[in-house]
Amino acid sequence: MFESIFKYYQNVNAFLNDVNEGKYIEFTLEAILSEKEGKRLIVEALYHYGAMLLLLDRLIPSIARERMVTCYIRYVNYGSSDQTNSTAVAKLIKSTGYFYNKATGKETIPDLYPAKYFSRFRLDSKLVESLINTMKDDDIYEKLAVYANNPAHRSLALSNQASIIFTLLPFCPLILEN
Repeated sequence: MFESIFKYYQNVNAFLNDVNEGKYIEFTLEAILSEKEGKRLIVEALYHYGAMLLLLDRLIPSIARERMVTCYIRYVNYGSSDQTNSTAVAKLIKSTGYFYNKATGKETIPDLYPAKYFSRFRLDSKLVESLINTMKDDDIYEKLAVYANNPAHRSLALSNQASIIFTLLPFCPLILEN
């Protein structure tokens, strides 16, 4: 599971880099973001990565993550010098200082969390900032039409985008600081 999260990050980052480098003749990042489906795709890909990191940290305590990865590395790499993603996965699951007590429901949240955690594997901050500004100013899921522009329901119509923005904000710590 931990390696799958890292591979997801690698694949999303590789796709974004390939688009930026022009490997897809018909597509540029601007062209993808100008289409409603493309914009949603990029937003949701980055959102899912952030959600995976937050859920990983909340649901599996750091000590358990570290012990599982240590046991796995010892088992798989016994007598082998092949450590393909071991270092990166270890960096991913390393303790963040966040602790959630399931019995009492109390959380211990360290300073600059989750921005510090998200900075372990960075995404293009200009892209994330652009996506946040787009979602802030536009209804990318076109839900306002469903709620008939009733001002009382506007917050409900845009609540999905708000949760996505909340998850993407730690990827751009400059926005949080300003």
